[in-house]
Amino acid sequence: MRKIFNNLIASFTTDKDGYSARKLSAFAAVVVAIYVTVKLIPIAAQIDALYAWLGFGLLCLGIVTVEQIINLKNNKNDNQN
Repeated sequence: MRKIFNNLIASFTTDKDGYSARKLSAFAAVVVAIYVTVKLIPIAAQIDALYAWLGFGLLCLGIVTVEQIINLKNNKNDNQN
């Protein structure tokens, strides 16, 4: 437990020690998403808010890119012949 706490704290420094900043950003996005979605947002808008926060988490992790999101929004597909 102490090692985890030390690595978590070390993530906020510029040393090689600690976890990745993008992982911490994604973690923070998910934690905020859970809290905000459950506690502060009306039930009718909760799913949209959850999509937005989890999309931010995916962007932080580099799983999706802004270009992919724009192409999805514009209904463009890379597999078109």
